[in-house]
Amino acid sequence: MDSPAAEDRPALPDLIDPRRWQRLQNHFTGVLGVAIRTIGPSRELLVTPSWPATLTADQVIRQLKVGEELERLIPVDDLPRGNTSLTTTMGITYAAVPIRATAEGVIAYFVVGPMIVGQREDELQFRNRITRQGLDAQALWNTLLALKLYTFSGIRSMLNLMEEVGTSLAQLAYQAKQLPAILPSTSKVDQAVVAYYTDRVLHSLLEAATLATRADGGSVMLYDPKSDTLEIKVAQGLSDAVIANTRLKRGEGIAGLAATERSILLVDQHTDDPRVQRRMLRPEVSSSLVAPLTRDESQEPIGILNLRNTTPQKQFTQEHVELLRRLLDIAGIALNSLSFNLSPRSS
Repeated sequence: MDSPAAEDRPALPDLIDPRRWQRLQNHFTGVLGVAIRTIGPSRELLVTPSWPATLTADQVIRQLKVGEELERLIPVDDLPRGNTSLTTTMGITYAAVPIRATAEGVIAYFVVGPMIVGQREDELQFRNRITRQGLDAQALWNTLLALKLYTFSGIRSMLNLMEEVGTSLAQLAYQAKQLPAILPSTSKVDQAVVAYYTDRVLHSLLEAATLATRADGGSVMLYDPKSDTLEIKVAQGLSDAVIANTRLKRGEGIAGLAATERSILLVDQHTDDPRVQRRMLRPEVSSSLVAPLTRDESQEPIGILNLRNTTPQKQFTQEHVELLRRLLDIAGIALNSLSFNLSPRSS
C-alpha cells in the first residue's frame, strides 16, 4: 500500500510540463507499439492517451471496454507500489507502472495495454468461448490480431525500464524544485545530479537488456570526451580489474565499429564481415550483440551496449536485435530528457 497521504504527494503536472510528458509517452508508444496512458493516483488522466497507428482507438476502447480494468489494476484505496498487471477473460493484458517523485510516494502510473502477453489463444477455442458469451467473435478476434504480442520476459524488461525512466525524470524534476533552497545553482552540482540519474537509467537498461535477451552478461560503455575513449560504466559478469582497465579508442574494436556504423551488430560463428572477424578477440564468447547508445537519432553515439553469451547453446537472434532496439530507443528518450529537468535552476 502506498503510505504517504495524497496531500503530501507532488503532482506530476506540477513537476514536468504536460506537453513534454505527452511527447515522452507518445515516444514510448511508438517504440513499444502499445497504447499507453498516464494517470494519477485517483485514476484521472494526466495527458491524452497515446495509441499506436495500427489501432483504431475508438473501436478498441468500445470492443475491449478499455478503462474498466483500472478499478482492479489500480485500486485507489490500496495503490500498487510496484509493477502490476492483470489479464482479462478475453486474454488481454494491462500493466501499471508506478512513477515516483520521492522514494515512497507514487504520483502517477503508466498504464500499458491492451496487449497480448505469451501466446495468443487458439482461434477456434476463442471463437467458441466468446460466442457463448453472446459477443461478436469475429470482430474481437480481428482486434486481438492487431494487438502487440510480447513474451513474458520481453514485456517485463520493458516495464522495468519504463519504471526507471519515469521515476528518474520525476525525481530529478522534484529535486530541481527543492535544490535552490538547499544549494546554490552551479554547473557542477547540476551535472552531478544529472549524472546520478543517468547512471540509474544505464543500470536499468543493462538489467532490462540482459533479462529480455537472456544474455550471460554485458556492459555499457560511455565516451569520455577528455581521453576520447570508451570506458565501461556499468557491467554484469566482469571483474573489477577488467572494468577499470578497459579503454577503447574511437573506432577501435567491435564496439568502435558499431559506433561508426550506428547499427546493432550481431556477432557469432556465422559472421562473415571481415571487419568484424578481425576484431573478434574473445573466443570464449559464442554470441554477442553490440549496439550504439544515442540520446537522439540525429546525434553521435554517446556509448555502446554490449551483450554476450558464453554458452554455445545460447545464440542471439534477429528477434533479440529488434527487442534490444526498442530498449535502446526508450533509454535514448530518457537520456535526452534528463538534462532538461534542471531548467528551473537556470531560470
